[in-house]
Amino acid sequence: MSTTVKSKNFFIIFFLIVTCYCPPIFSYCEDYFDALDHNARRSVACPLVKDDLSRYSKRDDDDELKIKVSRFQCDNATEETCKNVRKTFDEAAKVISETFILKSTINLDVNFTNFCISKPSLCDVQGGKRVVIGGARSARNMLLLDDDDVARLYPQSLVKQFEFKKHPEFSSIDIIASFNSIVDWYFPSQKTPIRSKQRDMLYVVLHELMHGMGFFTLWGDFLVSDDPKDVLITTRPDIINDNNQTVFNGFKEAAFDRLLIFNRDQTRLTKVSEELNQFAKAGTRFKSDVDLIRKFLDSKQVNVARDMTKITTTPKTISTFPAPSEKVILETSIKPFQGGASMTHVDEKTYLNTPDFLMTFLPVPGKTLEELIAEVGGKGPIGPKLKSIMESLGLATKEKPNPSRPRLAS
Repeated sequence: MSTTVKSKNFFIIFFLIVTCYCPPIFSYCEDYFDALDHNARRSVACPLVKDDLSRYSKRDDDDELKIKVSRFQCDNATEETCKNVRKTFDEAAKVISETFILKSTINLDVNFTNFCISKPSLCDVQGGKRVVIGGARSARNMLLLDDDDVARLYPQSLVKQFEFKKHPEFSSIDIIASFNSIVDWYFPSQKTPIRSKQRDMLYVVLHELMHGMGFFTLWGDFLVSDDPKDVLITTRPDIINDNNQTVFNGFKEAAFDRLLIFNRDQTRLTKVSEELNQFAKAGTRFKSDVDLIRKFLDSKQVNVARDMTKITTTPKTISTFPAPSEKVILETSIKPFQGGASMTHVDEKTYLNTPDFLMTFLPVPGKTLEELIAEVGGKGPIGPKLKSIMESLGLATKEKPNPSRPRLAS
């Protein structure tokens, strides 16, 4: 079977990070520089630094918001629209700050622009594709050890809340966000009723900021042969290039992936990651990316990946399990598997008409966030199950001020 590697021009089908050789895992980070492209990332030096814990003062109700727009670019829009965008992010910051106890400020880089000019491919509606309305992601991820001794990638915005005496060096920006100015947005500051095709920007911004703060998976279709039907779902391979060779450092999970279970038997998806990592030891060298793919296609682990393809495209097969009394079914009904949608949202059929509608895949048009909350009998935008998930990732709340958290290497 012939193989290749995938890129935007369809010649590369291997979504991997290609970088220089880096220091040990607890002294490097991943930086993202495009909110809409998960391949636009690089590995950077990220040494451990000491922190002054005295700056984490006890928060009271009068404290300033802990989420701030530090950089804001607004193009192809009126001055009034740009002001409304800023106000919407401030309102989202208020909602999140009232729900979670944030000890350290989360800095946002927000870009509001016409995607049809900056990214024409995102406005191509041929073949039933939807115009992309926007997105957000963590600007920097870093590896930390969970209580099962598995190193997983945590978003910087979350790590900043852990109050480590020493931590990987922080970037100046925590979350990057881009939103399409050609979308017919409804802003909370508007006094007129929402129109049928408008989308409430506060709804979408809150949804995307939850992704940026940790609600994301690293399961995806990273390894692919030239056979489009042979889709392989794995956690993300950690790859570096050294002396014209490909060095494989294992399949990596995100913090969110620690919470995932199969509904059929309640076993953790981490067990599958462990099976995948039997493919090769960390540090194994291959002649090239293509050579690595060929070796994987010839391995026993390829069948594990093929099984995951079936599971992740079958409805209601995977859930998060943030607490003994909580189980949240994830979106696995999309065919084929769609990175950024599959497993990274809650099941739409189960939760759209409940207080946990916020993290369903497609935002509801023609209704304000306030109207949706009233319809489902919710108490606010962040439903109880979403709150429980974020607590399990390490965010503190008034109800759970001391959540379980990861650690650095001892």
